[in-house]
Amino acid sequence: MAGMVLVRPSADAIYRRRAEIRKLMVHPGRQRNGAGGRLPARAIEYGRRLGFRQLLLATRGGTGLPELYRQRGWTEVGRCPAARQVAPGHSRDEHWFQLDLDDGGVSRTA
Repeated sequence: MAGMVLVRPSADAIYRRRAEIRKLMVHPGRQRNGAGGRLPARAIEYGRRLGFRQLLLATRGGTGLPELYRQRGWTEVGRCPAARQVAPGHSRDEHWFQLDLDDGGVSRTA
């Protein structure tokens, strides 16, 4: 398997118009070949097919991923400093992003 993406609709009726990308993982041996760009694009297509108007995701800082999502049209809506512990005594910020599908939101893939 090259990678996976999990799209989870909100369980709360008041937020039924949005879904969250919970897992987006690419096998280390398959990274840097475009799979990481295709997976969010598939999640966007899937979200639109199901009638969602907004997608949310969280990603780890210190990896270049926050800037990548910004470049692909996602809007950073929050950040939690030192939220993710990647090793004992070593933490990274968690960045929260949204993409409004009503506004023609697209993930610009490489």
